[in-house]
Amino acid sequence: MDRRTIVVGGSERAYWLASPVHPEGPLLVVLHGSGIGGSRMAAWTGLADRGPEAGFTTVFPDAAGELTATGTLPHRMWDDTGAGRRDGLDDVAFIGSLIDRLVSGWQARPGSIVLAGLSNGAFFAERLARHGLVPAAGIALVAGTARAASRTIRPRPALPAAVLCIAGTHDRIARYEGGRATGLMGNLARRRSRQVLLDGGGREAISVDTLAADWTAANGCEPSPSVEAIVDAAGEPAGERLTWSAPTRPPVIVYRVKGAGHGWPGGPQYAPAFLVGRIPRQFDATGIVLGFARRIVDTM
Repeated sequence: MDRRTIVVGGSERAYWLASPVHPEGPLLVVLHGSGIGGSRMAAWTGLADRGPEAGFTTVFPDAAGELTATGTLPHRMWDDTGAGRRDGLDDVAFIGSLIDRLVSGWQARPGSIVLAGLSNGAFFAERLARHGLVPAAGIALVAGTARAASRTIRPRPALPAAVLCIAGTHDRIARYEGGRATGLMGNLARRRSRQVLLDGGGREAISVDTLAADWTAANGCEPSPSVEAIVDAAGEPAGERLTWSAPTRPPVIVYRVKGAGHGWPGGPQYAPAFLVGRIPRQFDATGIVLGFARRIVDTM
């Protein structure tokens, strides 16, 4: 991958571009979670290799951040509520300008843009699509839904978009049933948000069911989903796939991953299970995200 920069509003912002680039192909924008950067997101998901292999120009933006004396990155998170950042940077303008650069510079199809995100990156991707801030054909959310503050401002998404949500039933940070994050990691997330955002309120997660209902209504899908059992790579029961659809309309798909905690299924157990829950190793979230994104852009 190559690290590149772009100047937005007088400030330099960084992103990582995976090789090879597909100039006339679809664009996959991958948004990392709080406390990590684009390069680590690429490593955790394998999308630096698998994204280009699937025909996507794949880019990993970096949220603003700076090392403290203890080596932590308290500022490395996205403005997922719309409260604004204490450092004055504009995350929406950054992602919009980056997409404009990639689309206009390489003639990628303007409507073939998919956003994928983990945790804070998933909440931010949902905000971008819900408010119509970037032209996303689809969003893939892993361990994240929408923030209460964002939904309060816009209860119904501005524009239709295909939605994929991969959610663990034992996630205590982005809880399946919604609400305030709990445990040590939930406290850490709240402390980070107070350091970064002008207003740390309204960061409760909406439930997966509410997310699906919002986007099902916006997309014009049937109100009742089809339900299928899913198995992992070892052939073991892994949960359920719920799909809301209608002819010619963007679908809403939820993977309810049984027993999974807060992370990227198939990715690393980046913290002890007592802090973040179990990250299932035999569940290929990356493959599911790419399959979803490919189907969306191929139907446009």
